[in-house]
Amino acid sequence: MITLDTLTDWHPLSGSIVLRSSDDRVRRVRVYLNCMEPTPLFVIGHTSSDDGRPVKAPARFLCTMPAGLEELEFYAAGDVEIGADHTDRVVYYQSTEGETYWFDGDGESFTTIHERTPRNEALEWVQFQSEQNQKRMQAVLRAEMDEQLAAMREEYGRQTGVHGGEAPQHPKSQRPGKAPSPDGRRLDKPGNRVGVAPVDAAGSGVDADEPAGGEEEE
Repeated sequence: MITLDTLTDWHPLSGSIVLRSSDDRVRRVRVYLNCMEPTPLFVIGHTSSDDGRPVKAPARFLCTMPAGLEELEFYAAGDVEIGADHTDRVVYYQSTEGETYWFDGDGESFTTIHERTPRNEALEWVQFQSEQNQKRMQAVLRAEMDEQLAAMREEYGRQTGVHGGEAPQHPKSQRPGKAPSPDGRRLDKPGNRVGVAPVDAAGSGVDADEPAGGEEEE
């Protein structure tokens, strides 16, 4: 669907069109073109002659508009003059450049302008002192917290050996020895008797049935 809106807003592109601006700031220019056939467009510039009169400079190619309704958009500063390659082209254009819109109101306004309350220097001074006290309190709390954290790190490092501390030496558990067999031999494994001589029950190296030295048999 092709929408042209109001036909009286479309103007023939006879020779060239000048899109004027109130200042030299860069702005976005939007032009709607309705071409009967593909039409090359050019930007026409101006220079000053020796006597100061404006003279048209060589045209600079802008683009080629296809047949039909198309939109052309670009950025430019100041007045912009656009023209086709020759004047017998059937081209209509529409642009909102330089147009001003206004609306007639009924005089009733729903806007309320906010008025700034006058400054109260005494209140501002109290607020400033309160902020300073709060900052000092936060600094004291932060120092106390840092001190407590440092003490906790030192205690933790002393107990675990972390952070340069020495780890405590835990005593090794003593494994109970194996009881000897009744005949004085040690049992390493069930059913095995290894390497221990029989225990002398008398403890003197003599036969237990013989009397000890210095005693006579009656």
